[in-house]
Amino acid sequence: MSEPRTTGYACPRCTVGRCTPRHTTFAEIYHGRLLSIPNVKAFVCDVCHFAEFEQATLDALWEKLYGDGQLDGRQSTSAQKRSSTYGEGSS
Repeated sequence: MSEPRTTGYACPRCTVGRCTPRHTTFAEIYHGRLLSIPNVKAFVCDVCHFAEFEQATLDALWEKLYGDGQLDGRQSTSAQKRSSTYGEGSS
C-alpha cells in the first residue's frame, strides 16, 4: 500500500497543470439524488481542475454510505474499491 501524497504532482488528466492538496466538493449520485459534501481533501489541478481524492477518504465516505453490506445491489466498501479520481466530464 502506498503512502498518502503530501506534495503536488503532474496532472494525469491534462499533463500541463499541477495537482496540489486543497479542499473541494465531493459529488456523487446516491439513491438517485445528488449527494454533495463540501470541504473534502483532494489533489486539484490548477489548470483543468481535475480532482483526485485519496483512497482512505473515499473508503471512509463509502463506509458511512454503504457500510451495512448489500444496499441496492451494491457491495460494501471492503468488497468494492472506488476510483480515487473525479473530474468534470469523466465517466
